[in-house]
Amino acid sequence: MSTNVRSQKSINRGKPDLWRIVFGILLFTSISAPSIAQDSVDVTFRFTAPPGTATVSLVGEFNNWTRGAWAMENIGGNAFVRTARLRIGGHVGGFTAGAYQYKFYTGAAIWPNDPLNFRSDPLRNDNSILHISDPTFYHLVPNQRTGIVRTGNPEISAYLFPKVGSSLDTATLSLRIGNRTYMNLGSYYDLNAKQLRFRVPERLSNGQHTVYIAAGSTTDSVTIIVQAGFVQITSIGNFTSRKRQRTLYGVVEDTTIQNVRIVRNGEDTVQVSTSAGTFTTTVELVEGVNAFKAIVRDSLGSLQESDSVLYTFFVDHAPNADISFVDAGGSIILTAQGSTDPDAGQTDMLQFVWSASAANPQQLPGVEGSTLKQVTVAKPMAHGEYFVTLIAADPDGNKDTTRSFFTILENGEFQSASLATVPRWVKQGRVYEMFFKSMTPQGTISAAIPYLPYLKSLGVSILWVMPIMENASPINNRTGTGYNIVDFFKVAPEYGTNQDFRNFVDRAHQLGLKVILDITPNHTSYRHPFALHARQFRENSPYWTFYQHSLISNPSYRPNLTESITADGFVYYGAFSDQLLNYNWSDIDARTYMTEVYKWWIREFDIDGYRFDVYWGPHRRAGNGAGNELEMGSPVRKALRKIKPSLLLLAEDDGTGVGTEVIFADRSGGIDAGYDWSLYGGAIKPYSFDANGIDILHSRYYNSNFYPGPNSSFLRFMENHDEERVVTLPNYGSYERTMPVASTLFTVPGLPMIYSGQEVGFGVGLGDFYERTRGIIDWNAPGRSMLLDHYRRLAHTRAQFRAFSTQQFVRLASGNSLVYAYTRPCMGEDGIVAVNFGTVAADVSLRLSAGSLATPLQDGKTYYASDLYNDTTYAVSFSGGSGSLALRLEPYGSAVLVLSDSAKRLDLPAPEPIPVSVETAPRAESLPASFRLHQNYPNPFNPATTIGYEIAAADRVSLKVYDIVGREVSTLVDKWQEAGFYVVRWNGLGSDDRLAPSGVYFARLIAGSFSDVKRLILLR
Repeated sequence: MSTNVRSQKSINRGKPDLWRIVFGILLFTSISAPSIAQDSVDVTFRFTAPPGTATVSLVGEFNNWTRGAWAMENIGGNAFVRTARLRIGGHVGGFTAGAYQYKFYTGAAIWPNDPLNFRSDPLRNDNSILHISDPTFYHLVPNQRTGIVRTGNPEISAYLFPKVGSSLDTATLSLRIGNRTYMNLGSYYDLNAKQLRFRVPERLSNGQHTVYIAAGSTTDSVTIIVQAGFVQITSIGNFTSRKRQRTLYGVVEDTTIQNVRIVRNGEDTVQVSTSAGTFTTTVELVEGVNAFKAIVRDSLGSLQESDSVLYTFFVDHAPNADISFVDAGGSIILTAQGSTDPDAGQTDMLQFVWSASAANPQQLPGVEGSTLKQVTVAKPMAHGEYFVTLIAADPDGNKDTTRSFFTILENGEFQSASLATVPRWVKQGRVYEMFFKSMTPQGTISAAIPYLPYLKSLGVSILWVMPIMENASPINNRTGTGYNIVDFFKVAPEYGTNQDFRNFVDRAHQLGLKVILDITPNHTSYRHPFALHARQFRENSPYWTFYQHSLISNPSYRPNLTESITADGFVYYGAFSDQLLNYNWSDIDARTYMTEVYKWWIREFDIDGYRFDVYWGPHRRAGNGAGNELEMGSPVRKALRKIKPSLLLLAEDDGTGVGTEVIFADRSGGIDAGYDWSLYGGAIKPYSFDANGIDILHSRYYNSNFYPGPNSSFLRFMENHDEERVVTLPNYGSYERTMPVASTLFTVPGLPMIYSGQEVGFGVGLGDFYERTRGIIDWNAPGRSMLLDHYRRLAHTRAQFRAFSTQQFVRLASGNSLVYAYTRPCMGEDGIVAVNFGTVAADVSLRLSAGSLATPLQDGKTYYASDLYNDTTYAVSFSGGSGSLALRLEPYGSAVLVLSDSAKRLDLPAPEPIPVSVETAPRAESLPASFRLHQNYPNPFNPATTIGYEIAAADRVSLKVYDIVGREVSTLVDKWQEAGFYVVRWNGLGSDDRLAPSGVYFARLIAGSFSDVKRLILLR
C-alpha cells in the first residue's frame, strides 16, 4: 500500500470554493485560543524541575504539543510557573472530554508529567489530565501519587481558579471525608495565591479515605492512605507470602524513644532499636496468619501500640507427582515411584490415579482409572507419542497432577521422556512470527484468523504470536509492539478479547498448527499495578521486592545491555525505555506470581509454549549477576511441563557460542531453543557470500559440530520484528539474492523461522524503518511471485523428510567456490543440499561417500537422489564406497535431495490463497454496518500516520487533508470504492511533494452523503 495516496488531478490554487472558506473559518474558530468573551480560566501551572534544569516549557493540547512554545518562569530554586488561559470544557476534539492533556518539557528525551496531578492517560504516554471548569481544581493534595499520609490530621490543599472575569464564591467551599463535612471554608482560601489550605481537625483513622472537595456545583475527589499514630508499622500487610522472613518498617512519633517491641500474634516479642523515630527489623513468620503490632512506652509511661499488620505465610503441603517409564521388552511400566510428599512420613502413604489421553495413537488398556503405584501395559504397535496423567494425593487431601509421555518410533523402538525431552513437532518445527498489527489493516486477532489456512499451506507449523496483553499504551506498528504489559491476564482491547484469542488458538489447532505466545519475564510495565504500588509505597509495599532496585556490581555480570536506574530507584536496561522495569526472579513471591501467569495461559487457552522475551535478563541477573537457571528457567520449565509436557520454550538469548549451553534443558536449563545471533549478525546480515563469506556461513551453521543435547535447537532466522527486512539491505538488493540463504536456513540443523511478510518480500520501497519491519503487510508485494513458492517447498520438505530435522551435518566439496553443498546423514534417507550463491549457472559434481552418509552403501546398487525442490530424480551408483552426483544449478538456484533406494517426491499441497485485503475485496460477513472515519494513529505523529475508515456501501470516496484555514494539503483517496475497511497513510507530504510544517491538520472523509472530520497533529 502506498504511504501517501494522492489524486493525479492538478489542484486549483486560484479561488477557493465556498465550502473551503466556510470549513476553514469553522475550523479556525473551533481551535483558536479562547478570548475573554468565551468562558475560560487562567490556570497557573507549577513544576519543580530536577536540579540543574535551566529551562522548562509547558506543552500540551493547548499549544499543539510544541516544545519550547510556552516557556515557564523560574520563581526561585527549581520551581517554575506558567499561567495559561484555557477554555472551560476542555480542548475541542481532545483526547479527554472536558479536559486538556499536558506535560512539561525540560530538554530531555522523556517529558515528565505533573507529579502532583494524579490524573493521567496511560494510553497516551501518561499525559497529565486537567479538567477545566468553573472553578478549576489544580494540585489537590495529598492524593494517590503523593504517598502515605503520616498524620491523622493531614492538611488538604488545592488551587481553585475561577472563570476569567469572575471571583470564587468562597461561601460555597466545603470538604467531606467519610461522614464528616466541613462547610464555610472561605477563610482558608488565599485569594492572591488562589489556594485552599485546610487541616482536618478530627483525627482520621488509619487506612484509606476519600476526600471530596466542592466549590459551588464543581467537585473533585482524591484517595489518601493514612498511617498515623504514636507508633506505627508502615509496611503494608494483608499479603500472602512464601517467604519465611519479612522486613517490617515503622515510625515513632517521639524521636527520643530508643526501643520498640514487635509482637507477633499477641505472644512472641522482638526488641527493635529506633533511629530518628524510625525502625526496621526482619521478623520470622509462622505458617498461617501473622499479626504484628509495635508497642512502646511514651514519655508519661503509658503503653502505645500500633494497628495490626497481617501477613499470611503459605507453606505448600501438596505432594510432587512424578511419572517415569521403564522398557520391559514387550511391555512398558508406568511408575509413580519418584513421587514424594514434603511432610515427613507421608510419601509412603500417597495414593494415585492414572489416566491416558484419548488422542493417543492407540489405547493403553489398564491405565485409565488405575490406582496402582505402577502400571504395566503392552507396548503399543502404532508409532507416535503417548501421553499419560498421574494424580498423587496425600492423607490430608492435598493433590498434585502431572503429565508425561513416551514415544514409539517408526522402527518400533521405545523412547522414554525426561524433563528435557521435546515432542516430534518441535524437532520438525517451522516457525512463523506473527504480529497482528501487521497482518491486516484492522490489526485484530479476529481479522488474522482467516490467514491460518494460508499459513498451513505455506508449510509452517509453529506460530510465534507477539505479545497480545494489555499495554500501557495501545499496541501499534511502530515502537509499541506489545512488550509494555500492564495486565498479564487480559488481551489488549485494540486486539480484541480473550475469547478472540481462544478462537484463534482453537482454529490453529484444528489445522494442526501450534501456537507459542510471546511474553516478558524480564520486566513489567511501569504502569503495572505492582509497579504502581511499589513506586507509591516503596519499601512498605509487598511488591517492592518484585523489582530490581540496585545496579549489579558483580564483576562476572555480563548483561547484553547496560543497566540504568530510574529517579525513583527501579532498574531497567538503558537501551530500553525506563517504562520497562526489571523483574526480580530471585524473590520467591515474584517468581510464584509470574509462573502462575504462564500456567494460566496454558490452562485457559491451551497454547503450546512461550517465546520468552529478553530471557537473557533474568538468566544473567540470577545469583546477583553470576547467572544461572535456578531462579527462572528451571523452576518455570518444571511447573509448565507438569501441565503440558509437549511444550516449546523458546528464549531470546544466545543459543550458540561458549557458555550458552547452560540455558538448554538438556543441560538442566529451562529452554528448548535459543537464538543463533552469531549466524544472523556474523553471516546473514552482512551478506558477503564470496568464497570466504560462504566459509563464514558454514562455520556459523556448523557451530564446531556442537549441540547442547539431542533436544536442543538453535533458532535460525533471516529477519524478525526488531531487525531490518533482509531484502531491503543494500548487500542483498534483490529478491533472488535472499533465496540461497533461505534454502540453507531450512535445510541445516536448527529451528528455521519466517517473519510475517518475508515470504512475499514485503518492505522493498518503503523508506521508514517501522513501515518496513512492522507496517501493514502488502501481501501482493512484488516478491510474492518469486519467493512464496520457494518458501513453501522448503518448509514442506523439512516437514516431510526427517533428514532435515536431525543434528547430522557434513559439508561437501562442490568444486565451485560459490556453491555451498552438504549432506544431512539419516539412515535410509540421507539429505543432500547444493545451493548456488552466484549470479551465473553452475555445473557441480558432488562426491558422496560413507563418511558423509548414514545409509550403508552397496557397490553396484542403484540409489535414487530425488531433488524434492526441482521435482527431478537422479540415479546414483557406488563403487568402493563412493559415488558422484552431477547437478546444474541456476543462478541463485537450489537443489534439495534425499538419497534412498527408491524415488521420492515432495507432497506439495495445493496452495491456499492469501486472504485478499479487505481494502479491495471485503467478505460479506465482515462488512461494516455504517460509514466511519477513525482517529489517526499515532497522533501526534512524525513522520507518518495511519488513517482508517469504513465504507458501508459502494460509493465515490474522497479523503483529503486540509490545513488550519481550510486549504487543501493532500488528497489521499479520490476514487470509487466497494464496501469494506480501509487504511491509508499520510507521510506528511503536501501535493507538491514538500514536507508540511508542524501544526494542526484535518482529514475529511466524504462518501456519498456521509462526511466526517478528524484532527491530526504533525510534530517536526
